[in-house]
Amino acid sequence: MFVLEPPVVQRSGGLHNVRAPRIRPQTDDATVRANFVGVAPQVNGPIVELHVRDQQQVKEGDLLFVIDPRPFEIALERARATLLLTRTEVDGLKNGAATAVAGISKAEAQLNASAADVTRREMDPVVADAEIARLEAQFQGADNHLKRVEPLLPEQFVTADSVEQARTKRTSALAALNEARARKNAAVATLAATRAQHVATEAAVQQARSERARAQDAIGQIEGINARLAAAQAAVHSAELDLSYCRVRAPFTGLVVNMNISNGAFARTGVEVFTLVDTRTWYVVANFRETQLRHIPSGAPVDLYLQSQPSKHFRGTVVGLGWAVLPENGTSVGGLPRVERSLDWIRLAARFPVRIKVENPDDSFHLGASAVATVSGTWRAADR
Repeated sequence: MFVLEPPVVQRSGGLHNVRAPRIRPQTDDATVRANFVGVAPQVNGPIVELHVRDQQQVKEGDLLFVIDPRPFEIALERARATLLLTRTEVDGLKNGAATAVAGISKAEAQLNASAADVTRREMDPVVADAEIARLEAQFQGADNHLKRVEPLLPEQFVTADSVEQARTKRTSALAALNEARARKNAAVATLAATRAQHVATEAAVQQARSERARAQDAIGQIEGINARLAAAQAAVHSAELDLSYCRVRAPFTGLVVNMNISNGAFARTGVEVFTLVDTRTWYVVANFRETQLRHIPSGAPVDLYLQSQPSKHFRGTVVGLGWAVLPENGTSVGGLPRVERSLDWIRLAARFPVRIKVENPDDSFHLGASAVATVSGTWRAADR
């Protein structure tokens, strides 16, 4: 069915358009509205101070109530103490890292000296081999000479002194050769010990480097930020924030409503204690028929009356039109549209909410109060 339009009637003074609902759309299906929030704490605890009462007007920043701050003060002191301990630990770790760096420098210097010592000691066996070769030649010569002269002594071709002198020379050459061989053995042993010391020095350098890496990791320094200190400082900031949440203040100027608590009540995080109505701005939400919406542009002036104050005129301005309402039929069930089998012979026009800002509200405005709204100055020549 279609909604029938009001007729145009002829009167003696000319045409009189009786489409008043189009020229000045009016509805008594209107309600006073205001923004409001539920005041809820962000920390748990008993309420120790209550600074407001029901229906009290408060200003932005006014103290509403206080939650017992003592547990949060203790938590803050603990976080601050942890921060001090962390700073001390980080300083100690930095000193340890500096000591590790110095240890690396010392170990590397010892390693360089050890490498030079190994290189020098490696020449000692070579020199000893050359000396042994020379002394072996001397011994061989002395031994050969003795073997030549000894058989000549019975023939008296040589004197006994010459033979004794040859024997002495051979004995001295053999002693020098044995000493050279002993020196070589000592040089080889010293070289082995020096190489072992060099290996130990290399291990010490690696250990010093590992200790430095562990010390630097323990410090927690990452790209100019110390993670350990940052975490401890964040814990302090979190504790300070929790302590500040103990004092709950009004987020805006408004009216306290639905307050049903007293001192000692246990407040829980996110659970509303009471409601705060924003009295800075009042609205009227008026439901107009869909046939009237095209005659209600945004910014149009509106005459408002409260049913509690029928003789008092208030001014308003259209803020915007509602673009959606929940349909009675045609909803989806299981992903498929649902269409009623019944058909009403009379189809009423749907109503859409229109938000109207009140320009001159006073103390007579109450959230949820009934009102009458008349939109004026909206008839256009194209509608004639």
